[in-house]
Amino acid sequence: MNINTNNYKIFTVLIVVLISVSTLLAYLIFSIFSQYISQLPVSMQIFISIPSVPAIYVFLFFLFDKYLWKLKMFKSLGLVIADDLNGKWIGIVKSSYEKFATNIDAQLVIKQTATKIKIHGIFNKSKSVSIHENFGRSEIDNKTALFYFFRNEPEYDAVSTMAIHEGSTKLTYNAETDSLTGDYYSGRDRNNYGTIEVKRVKSS
Repeated sequence: MNINTNNYKIFTVLIVVLISVSTLLAYLIFSIFSQYISQLPVSMQIFISIPSVPAIYVFLFFLFDKYLWKLKMFKSLGLVIADDLNGKWIGIVKSSYEKFATNIDAQLVIKQTATKIKIHGIFNKSKSVSIHENFGRSEIDNKTALFYFFRNEPEYDAVSTMAIHEGSTKLTYNAETDSLTGDYYSGRDRNNYGTIEVKRVKSS
């Protein structure tokens, strides 16, 4: 959930909620153990009470960012618009360079939390990594798509026409087939474009 003009209000609500919950938990903990804390020196009481709210907030945010954001309730509330895309994806790419006649093996490895996502791509003779990522919702069909810019580096034995380049990709998730489909553009230097279709590998 990268912060941008589309979701900063939602992100602000989340922060306020976490701070409120952290304050409440800190108060409850302090109340439960107050008889023990009151026996400590005043300086020690202050040392314990002051950082309790920030510490609880950091812990709660870590839990949300790493695990809790995947719960459907947060998507229903609008706090999260992204699907959980973590995992390995395997499929094919078709390129305008090949006149869409050849299926190129493609593998994506996606690592995602609530606040960030990173996409690594492995293809026949090259590898890529995302350098800027974000989710957006279409005003036409209300579907959420993953948009990212990537940097691609060919292997040493790739054809001479291949070179390091940057490009962009748009992927849409289909929950029924657990697949990602979309298209890419490889930048003005190469001026190639194509389609990509991958399916998530089931973890054993």
